[in-house]
Amino acid sequence: MDPLKKNSVLVYEEVKAVKFFLWTFYLILVPYDFVIYYLVPYFNNEKIGLPLGGLGFFFHVFLFTLLPLAIYLIRKGNPEKIKYIYFFAFILVDIINNFMVYWGTDGEFKTGHVVEIYFILFSPIFVSNRFFWTMTLGFLIKYALSGIVFQTTSVLIAMGLIVFIAAIAWILLLRFQSYIKAITSIHNDLRQQEKLAVIGQMATAIAHEIKNPLSSLKGFTQLQQEKDKGDEQYYPIMLNEIDRINAIVNDLLILGKPHTAVKTHKKLVDIIHYVITVIDPHAQRKDIQMKYDVDDSTVLLCDENQLKQVFINLIKNAMEAMPNGGTVTIHSKIEDGRALISVKDEGCGIPPEKLAKLGEPFYTTKQNGNGLGLMVTKKIIEEHEGTLNIQSEMEKGTIVTISVPTFK
Repeated sequence: MDPLKKNSVLVYEEVKAVKFFLWTFYLILVPYDFVIYYLVPYFNNEKIGLPLGGLGFFFHVFLFTLLPLAIYLIRKGNPEKIKYIYFFAFILVDIINNFMVYWGTDGEFKTGHVVEIYFILFSPIFVSNRFFWTMTLGFLIKYALSGIVFQTTSVLIAMGLIVFIAAIAWILLLRFQSYIKAITSIHNDLRQQEKLAVIGQMATAIAHEIKNPLSSLKGFTQLQQEKDKGDEQYYPIMLNEIDRINAIVNDLLILGKPHTAVKTHKKLVDIIHYVITVIDPHAQRKDIQMKYDVDDSTVLLCDENQLKQVFINLIKNAMEAMPNGGTVTIHSKIEDGRALISVKDEGCGIPPEKLAKLGEPFYTTKQNGNGLGLMVTKKIIEEHEGTLNIQSEMEKGTIVTISVPTFK
């Protein structure tokens, strides 16, 4: 399906461009022919009128009959077809007219119309590479065939002019596309920031409301467990679920807080070693090996607890991607004054369409996930002036790379 049919804004912009194209097309077509075939010959004492043997006024009548069709397509929401219809219609009647005027005569082949220049120069308004190349190649082919049929080299001048004007139009088209891409990127960033701000406000309010009763619930559950020591089947499950809710609440609090990182100088290897010490028992139960190769001279200006949470989140994600066991590899290197830390797993990988959405609010690839872990991770890394990159290959695994500045 054409993207214009999916987006009403694009349809609206295309309709505006087409309307401007239509009235300027006729505004240029009729006055130009009037000047070339009537005013100029009149002042030069030459024969006045359209070329003999050609279509005459039917040339213009045919192009004007396209106007009702254009209006119909605009009302039906298919404005993108109009520019192609006008282009091919003009090419068709121009070829027929030239054939009728020059075929079988000794007259010097003279052709070319200002509308052709208008078509090419106007094409960037539609921001369509396909239309630009269709039109440019169409005019070049028309002149090439005309030169062959009428055995004249005069078409080379017209073809050179088309190439020159097309080069200018191509530059304009690239600038328009670059500008639109920049505007789209800014718009998406603003939407993301607005979304995160709303989520942050909501998260803080919800988390504070849940935190206190959750603590009470856990305390009473532990107290009841001590009183009812004969039943150990359900209390551990209840406490684990309460802890899981508490972890989610903590994530919500981090999302809702402003920049609260308390940064000190810490060795990266110490942070990684602590995280592996915490996670390794759980990894062993899942038959997962933990390997790390971290430069012990790398020092970061960071909030130690927040970075620990980042690596815990990433390693847990890696472990969950390998339900049948495997190896999680952590590697670091220094590049251009920044520490590049990668967490690699040997899991099933992430499909490209899902990979592009990772980090969006509440989007997750896990069956029982909530999408908060990666959001919190990205927020912490951004507060440390860092970036996060995810690369994945199906059936081979995923590599998450963090880039943060090092302390010199």
